[in-house]
Amino acid sequence: MNKKLTKILMSFIMLLSLLAFPTFASAAQESGTLADLYVKFVPYDLNESYIVGTKAPNVEVVYLNRKSNKQSSLKLSKMSKYTKVKDIKLVDQTIVFSTYETAGNSEQNYRIMKFDIAKGTLSELVFNKSQITLQGASSTGLIYTVDNVIKGHELWYYDNKSKKKTKLEASVGSAHMSNDIISYTVPSTSLLDLNEAVYYVSSKNLKNKVRLPFDGEFVKTNGKYIAYWYNNSNLSTDRSVYIYNIATKETFDYSIVPEGDSVNQDIVFMGNIVIAWNTDNSHTKVKATQIYDLKTNEVLETDESLLPIAASKTEILFYDPISKGYLIYKH
Repeated sequence: MNKKLTKILMSFIMLLSLLAFPTFASAAQESGTLADLYVKFVPYDLNESYIVGTKAPNVEVVYLNRKSNKQSSLKLSKMSKYTKVKDIKLVDQTIVFSTYETAGNSEQNYRIMKFDIAKGTLSELVFNKSQITLQGASSTGLIYTVDNVIKGHELWYYDNKSKKKTKLEASVGSAHMSNDIISYTVPSTSLLDLNEAVYYVSSKNLKNKVRLPFDGEFVKTNGKYIAYWYNNSNLSTDRSVYIYNIATKETFDYSIVPEGDSVNQDIVFMGNIVIAWNTDNSHTKVKATQIYDLKTNEVLETDESLLPIAASKTEILFYDPISKGYLIYKH
């Protein structure tokens, strides 16, 4: 079932005000709070307990205890003086991150590590000589790609309990994981196809993959819904955001991102709210942002300059390219 949604989401007018700088300050008092984030590191992810990131030149993982406001760091020099951090995910009180070693101008010996904040223990989960990318993580496991320019990006799943690695696909365009749901896209062999096949599979049954009725790219999931971008036509750059309800098997079409020169898209979930945006080639200038409330099936569309970085169930972490600082909106 497809729905064209154009109704303004009045209950989330705070977010419109937030994104339409500089009028968000007064509106923040009505439906949420917006505050500058003062940290001495580059934040990657957050939850209600921690904010995690890294410091230039990416040789340590930094995490902030939000209750005590204590900042701590895990120096990668303990592994090797040539080790740098690549991707970081925060799962409850566990930091999952990938690293690589530099050798001149080359990169090698990629690892996915897990640091238990409460126990203070560091363990290696995955090792690969060539490049790998951490795509998603949850309490059940994680997904990563083994990257190859010629062969494509192999998608693998690592199970936390069994420590078993399972190859899911030979080549994917994008992938994400939340709870036990793994969503991903598979590129077509035809250059004429604008979109990629979209699948999901549960980590409880990796053999039972399900293809979604509509194709797309840049997929994300919160474990209940799967959201992704859809290219409408090869005659324009108009795009839609499709959101698939796993329980009801319904697909909602939230159209349309206006035509423009933006080519880079991304999506984050804040609980059952989807924030989708696209940027210019620099990845720093946001062209348009849409906010979708999946409970009310309503949409807010706005132009803005703040760049979403990550989101938890009740918060969004933004980067402001003008002030070059970070902000947190709490709903």
